[in-house]
Amino acid sequence: MAKQSTVARRATVVALKAYTPKSSAEIAALTDLSVPSVNRIYAEAIKRGFDPHRTMVDNQYVEDKPRSGRPTKQDPSTVDIILLKVRLDRYGREKTCADIAGDLSKLGINVSGITIYRVLKNAGFRKTKSTRKPRLTKKMRAERLAWCLTHESWTLEDWKNVIFSDETSVILLHRRGGYRIWRTKDERFLRSYIRER
Repeated sequence: MAKQSTVARRATVVALKAYTPKSSAEIAALTDLSVPSVNRIYAEAIKRGFDPHRTMVDNQYVEDKPRSGRPTKQDPSTVDIILLKVRLDRYGREKTCADIAGDLSKLGINVSGITIYRVLKNAGFRKTKSTRKPRLTKKMRAERLAWCLTHESWTLEDWKNVIFSDETSVILLHRRGGYRIWRTKDERFLRSYIRER
């Protein structure tokens, strides 16, 4: 099977064809390309303005043509709708890409979960655990401050006699590990995206 023609391989073909007496078959054998490929590469270089009487093979004669690729489904209005769906509230941020795709299909917008994932990544979103903070009332805050002020002068030896149990985890009636939400790095401490314990 003939190898793919890289820019360097095409430049070699054009140089050998223009500046040596080698035939297309000999050049094909040297470059591991087919004879029709050798002739096509040289004809394309001539069509692009290559002059065999010059001593240089410039990139413009042998580089790849621009390719359009598959058209994207990420038109600006679809991107705006996806971002709005996620930013609307906490529940929107907790949805998976597949859930968002399902919601959009009900609106007549057919995009895949992968497309939604790409849109969110390009917009700077990551799926992360929500920041968890204890729910503190004014009274609780005042009590905590008073406790800290009371124990302000304790030494290291005093603290060695204390065992804190606030890191103990007991999960009832919901899944362990919590929910993940879509957010940008700047939104970590926004109140609406913090889950209270």
